Amino acid sequence: MVKVAAFGMGRIGGEAAYISAVNGFADELVLYDIMPEFLHAQKLDIMHAKDIPVSTRIEDMKDADYCIFSAGYSRSPNVKTRADLFDKNLPIAREAAELLKGFSGKLIVITNPMDVFTWYFAKHSGLDEGQVVGFGGLLDSRRFTVALNSMGIQEEGMVLGEHGENQVPIFSKLSVDVPEAVREEVLLGLRGSSMPVIKGKGGTVFGPAYHIVSMMQKIEKGEEFICSLPANGAYGIEGCSIGLPAKVTRDGAKINENLKLDDWESAKLNAAAEFLSGLCRRV
Repeated sequence: MVKVAAFGMGRIGGEAAYISAVNGFADELVLYDIMPEFLHAQKLDIMHAKDIPVSTRIEDMKDADYCIFSAGYSRSPNVKTRADLFDKNLPIAREAAELLKGFSGKLIVITNPMDVFTWYFAKHSGLDEGQVVGFGGLLDSRRFTVALNSMGIQEEGMVLGEHGENQVPIFSKLSVDVPEAVREEVLLGLRGSSMPVIKGKGGTVFGPAYHIVSMMQKIEKGEEFICSLPANGAYGIEGCSIGLPAKVTRDGAKINENLKLDDWESAKLNAAAEFLSGLCRRV
């Protein structure tokens, strides 16, 4: 039996809760939002789709197996980068930390800048570090895969680093050599890959929500995937959470430190870590 909570029932939180219910991953839901009428509407909409117990009592989150933290402001065409949301969303993260005191499950951090708030919840919220994991790597890797496929490279992409401008697509594991000039061009495209969706429909929904549920399924199985965690010295990185390969379970996570990166990738990862460390010092 898996109990999934969603803290913030907007586009992504609501869709992730819905998918987790209808695909059978969740056996019970707990939903929370600051807008009572909207929250009630989301609850009814899910119950009209699937016969599943749904609570809107925030105290019922405490014993949830997973809590999806997606509350706060999201990107719009006027928000240049995810990092630009830091000042607006930090008070929301702090309030959430107070409301989640006593939470015993796994916290999935979605709210941007995700890597920074993963660091905040892991290091400053009162939760155990092993309870916290940040989402973004699976989605970024899928977007990289789409880009590779459009180039005629039918392989799976992998993206490390920041969930944002300082993401690091890994080219060295592909079966074909990709020159640095082409890498930079692909990276530029990846940085803006969500903006056509945001401009066209107001925000991303299906991609993030699908991969959030996929992430919880991988955690249940103890699989390795790309996620944001405090690096704690892995790959020479300190002072931030950042996207790295890790085997994650409900009890914690173990970063895979054996991935060999080429010089271009190492430089990009170090730049991502430097940028994120600067933001993480502000929490």
